[in-house]
Amino acid sequence: MVKTPFQTTIVNPIDVYPVSLQKLISRLQQTTNFTPAQVKDFVLEADISEQDLMFWADFQHPITDSYGRKLVFDGGHFEIMVMSWLPGDFSAIHDHGATQWGAVQCFGAAAHYIYGFTKGVLRTLKPAHYTPGMVCTVDHNLIHQMGNPGNTPFLSLHVYGCQEFQETITGNARIFDLLESRIQYTDGGVFFCLPETKINHHSSGLKADRETTLRQHYLMSDRIERILRIQQNADLEKRLTRLQEKIEQLSSP
Repeated sequence: MVKTPFQTTIVNPIDVYPVSLQKLISRLQQTTNFTPAQVKDFVLEADISEQDLMFWADFQHPITDSYGRKLVFDGGHFEIMVMSWLPGDFSAIHDHGATQWGAVQCFGAAAHYIYGFTKGVLRTLKPAHYTPGMVCTVDHNLIHQMGNPGNTPFLSLHVYGCQEFQETITGNARIFDLLESRIQYTDGGVFFCLPETKINHHSSGLKADRETTLRQHYLMSDRIERILRIQQNADLEKRLTRLQEKIEQLSSP
């Protein structure tokens, strides 16, 4: 009989996972005091395949979600998640809440941008694009954005942890909303155009350089256009008009 991660008759809950994930979970359970580099090594040593993660694939996620997002394991001081990326799926620019150490392994050719945030101004630091199988570190200061610019869906594995128990490791993560010039705080997916019910609170006064603003406006416009093809939404139509006007202004000589 094939075990699934949600059978409750198994005494040891981790033995229902693929062997590669069992290995990763066991290493992360040893202590709370890891560095991002160590976690990257653990992910590489576990030799996880995309097929090992297919149980948590969510390529049927709602169009209002910027990507699929499933919790694989909650270890108290760490979380393992799987994200599903359809062609055109992109996260908003974000950080990772209470996360102090972690790693992300991507099983496709993902676009990946890293940002700096100083004195209220967000700037693109460098692209750090993924090749299939690549693992990158995550620390408390990381502000980034990733997505699928290609034509083939793929998954990514995300490990987030800290040095003490947290109800939600990535809770109160920041989303940098450049259209509204504010930072949103959320406990869920770092999606574009979150409804107010998904935002804990926000702070105003956010600024960004032209390169960062243009990229974010283009990606948000694309997500809104995808939503509007499926459903009517007057608020999103107004937001799209504003985005198009700002893109035109920023694109002018």
